[in-house]
Amino acid sequence: MSSNTNPTGCGSINTQVYEFTTSDAGKTSGTAYGKLPLGDPNGSQVSINGTTDLSQIIVGNNGACVMSIVYQYFDGIARKSAIYVFGQGPKGMGSGSLHMSFVTSQDTHTLSLTSSTPSCHDDKFEDMNAITQITWKSD
Repeated sequence: MSSNTNPTGCGSINTQVYEFTTSDAGKTSGTAYGKLPLGDPNGSQVSINGTTDLSQIIVGNNGACVMSIVYQYFDGIARKSAIYVFGQGPKGMGSGSLHMSFVTSQDTHTLSLTSSTPSCHDDKFEDMNAITQITWKSD
């Protein structure tokens, strides 16, 4: 684990980094395995195959990609954690989405990247268990 930063406004900065691995880097569908706990109060950030810049690893059709993923505490009434994904969906009208799934021991949480402009996407949920699997699929 080491400290790193992520894009401003998409989860905390100076998060702890946790390693995932995949043999699907650069493919439009794939799975990465590791263990991403909520971490310290700033949360935790995903590294896949040794890098926190995921733009060449989690990719989709027509330029879709994920640049960073952060998992952290969320102070909500019914939701206690949030996954923040900084990335972009495919370019072009009707070009689809880049679908993400995050698996814990309790549930599977999903979000989709549709905008072709890099931005922050998030999913807030009650589950506070470590994420052990990240999957992506482009349509």
